[in-house]
Amino acid sequence: MKILFVCLQYIHAARWINQLKDTEHEIYVFDCLDRPIHKDLLWTNNITGWSKRKVPYLKGEYFLEKKMPSVFYKIEPYLKVTASEKLETLIKELKPDLVHSLEMQSQTYPLLKVRKKIHFNWAYFSWGSDLYLYQNEKKHQQKIKQVLFNLNYLFVDNHRDIDIAKKLGFVNEVAGVFPGGGGYQLEKIKESITQIKKENSIIIKGYHHWAGRALVVLKALDFIKKDLVNYKILVYSAHDNVLDKITEMNSNGWNIEYISRKKEVSQAELLTLFAKAKIAIGNNISDGIPNTLLEAIILGAFPIQSNPGGVSEDYIKDGENGFLIQNPEDAIEISKLISKVLNNEKLLDSAFLLNQEIAKKLEYNVIRKKVLDVYSKIENKF
Repeated sequence: MKILFVCLQYIHAARWINQLKDTEHEIYVFDCLDRPIHKDLLWTNNITGWSKRKVPYLKGEYFLEKKMPSVFYKIEPYLKVTASEKLETLIKELKPDLVHSLEMQSQTYPLLKVRKKIHFNWAYFSWGSDLYLYQNEKKHQQKIKQVLFNLNYLFVDNHRDIDIAKKLGFVNEVAGVFPGGGGYQLEKIKESITQIKKENSIIIKGYHHWAGRALVVLKALDFIKKDLVNYKILVYSAHDNVLDKITEMNSNGWNIEYISRKKEVSQAELLTLFAKAKIAIGNNISDGIPNTLLEAIILGAFPIQSNPGGVSEDYIKDGENGFLIQNPEDAIEISKLISKVLNNEKLLDSAFLLNQEIAKKLEYNVIRKKVLDVYSKIENKF
C-alpha cells in the first residue's frame, strides 16, 4: 500500500512506522506541526517545510490562539497555510491507499476538514490520553465523535479505549491492540544488560503536569522514610516542580537522585535504569499503556502503576506481577503499596517470573508480524 502517516516526530511514532521498513509498502510521513522529521524516519518519503505565511505576522496572533482558539482557527487560513490545507493537497496528489494518523488532538483533528471535502481510507491509533482524558471535555467531545464517525480502522494500545470509542459512536473495524511503539528486541536488550545486577533501588517517573502525579509519590515516600534507609531513589524525566520538591526533601535528610525532563535520556539508558531497579513507579490521572510500564515488566522492575479507567489491568494482575494504584492522588495508598513490596523477595521473584512470560508476547518480531498482518488485511479489502 501507499500509506501516509500523519504523526508527531518522536520516538514512539518512529518505532511504530519502522515496523514497515523494508516491506513493499510505500511510506510517507507528514507532521501537522511541521517539525523536522525524526532521525529514524529519514528513510521515508517525508514532507517538511510546508507551513508558509500568507501575510506577515500580526500583533496579537499568539494571544488570540491561546485565549480564544475557536476564533483564531476561523481566521488562521487567512494568515498561513494550515495543516488541513496542505493535507488536502497532499492526499489529492499522492492518492494514498491509507491515511494513518497517530495521536488525536494535533494530528487527527486537521484531517476532519479534509474528510469533509474528499474521501480517503482512514486509520487512527489512539495513544495515551487521546480518548480517556478528553472524552468528557465539551470543546473536544464533538470533534472526537466526528473523527470516530468518519474512521475506517481503529488501532489502540489498550482494551479500555475500544469501549470508549464505541461509546462515542465508533462502529467500524478495530484493527487490533498493540504496544504504541511496537515490540521490543528482547535478545538485544538482554545482551546489553547481561552484566547488570539488581540493586536496592526504586525508580519513579517524574512527570507532574496535567496528567502526571509524581509529587504524590514523593509525598508517599515521606510516610515510609524509615523503611527506605537501604534503598536508592531515582526520579527520571523530572519536571521543574518535581525537581524543586526533591531539592527540598534532600535538604531534610533525603538523598534522592534525579534526571531532569530537560535532559534527553536515550532508550538504552532508560532500560539500564530499569534493569538495576527492583521497583518502578508510574503515577498518572490519565494515560494509555505507558512504555515505561512495559519496560519495567521486561526488565524485572516490580511495577507499581496507576490504573486510569482500568487501563493498566491489561498487563498487571494486582498483587501478583505488580500493584495497581487505584487513586493516584492518595499518597497514603501509594506508601502502603511500596511498603508491601520492600524486602519481599518472594513477591519480587514470583512477579519476575510472571512478567518474563508477558515479555515474550512483547518481542519485536512477534508484534511486527501481527502488525504487518493487519496492514495486509486492510490492503486486501481495497
